[in-house]
Amino acid sequence: MKISALIALLLTSVTAGCSADRADPPPVEIPAPTFAPVPQEFRTQTTFVDNVLSVDVRYPEGRSRTLNTALHQAGSWSQYLARPVMPNHSSREWLLTDNHYDGKVLLYATASWNDADPGDYLSAGWWLVYPPEARDLLEFESATRGVFIDGPELDPARPPDLPLASTATYVGGAGGVYTYTYGHDWDDLAGSSDLTEFQGLLALTADFDSNRITGCLGCIGPIETAPGQHLFPVVTWWDPDPTALPADYDIRLSASLGANGAFEDTAIAVMHPERTVTNAVGTWRGQFSNRPDGDGNPRRVVGSTDVHFAEADGSHGRFTGIFDALTPATVTADDGSANGAN
Repeated sequence: MKISALIALLLTSVTAGCSADRADPPPVEIPAPTFAPVPQEFRTQTTFVDNVLSVDVRYPEGRSRTLNTALHQAGSWSQYLARPVMPNHSSREWLLTDNHYDGKVLLYATASWNDADPGDYLSAGWWLVYPPEARDLLEFESATRGVFIDGPELDPARPPDLPLASTATYVGGAGGVYTYTYGHDWDDLAGSSDLTEFQGLLALTADFDSNRITGCLGCIGPIETAPGQHLFPVVTWWDPDPTALPADYDIRLSASLGANGAFEDTAIAVMHPERTVTNAVGTWRGQFSNRPDGDGNPRRVVGSTDVHFAEADGSHGRFTGIFDALTPATVTADDGSANGAN
């Protein structure tokens, strides 16, 4: 989806009676990135009772509004979801909308739950909160974005017991919104922007002995575009892919672990084999599960990212999203014992 950009007006002058050379056009003005990422708070209140999911949507000023899948459902499906990776689990996704005097809300949510105990669930998603003056959902530039991941195993009142001296690997999905503003090397595209959804595999390694977690998005598989997967009222299936694909970017992450199993850091690097990344800043934060896998490590780690980067030709981009990664011991359990007891 192209976002309108101001293109400098090309002026030429011709001197009467002589063959003057045409002046070179002035360079396209490309807005410089502000590089002021705000940590994406992924915690919010959710409930999953009698197959009804409720989510508290946070407004910028701090208040919240609750949407649920019984009252606000605009769509519900599961055909696009991958098979649940945890044994004896089911999953579903929903699109929720609310048209209130205070403004519109668009909410995407997915949930996975234990068939034997639906109270053992995990829900994740994103929302767009529109101001009252927004006429329709396509005015997404005016909306405030938010992300969330919630479930009983992420309860901050019941933090996990982290191992004292072990290493655990986690692999899972990450996804969200990718934007790219084109620099001078992109010719006619210079100054314009693209917006689409992205998805990819995230690999993380937790070193509990040194209280560090490191990882990479894009290292074990390319970051892919996913238009229309979740944001289809805003980014449709038939929208073309951006010219600057996210596929070859690697996003490397590092953070110190807190005693409560939570972390937040700005240690982020962005790499590309053909484009010169001159600056990358951002935040990422996460939380370990309070339920162990078959080896005694937390069975999953979840969180959010907001990564900004700039390139030598003036191009700049942004990845904003959420992630959910599991240990191999959680994924490969065949008797449900790794699902954790309530």
